[in-house]
Amino acid sequence: MPRYFFDIDDGMNDMRDDEGVTLNDREHARKEAIVTLAQLANDKLPDGNNHTFKASVRDETGRRIYEAALTLNSGWVS
Repeated sequence: MPRYFFDIDDGMNDMRDDEGVTLNDREHARKEAIVTLAQLANDKLPDGNNHTFKASVRDETGRRIYEAALTLNSGWVS
């Protein structure tokens, strides 16, 4: 099974994955990136109104094969 590497940017820290995880295929890597972003947003809800979390997936050759971003835009309406 191929190994995939997940690089994460939470807006404060840029974390490069040097270990990776073994997954069945690219689709499983895509789903893992999305789940990771949701967990990150839940764990690190920002104090401000706007925040973007980013994830990119690299394959075993180091080539970036997938990117995702989760953006929170919020504010009081009255």
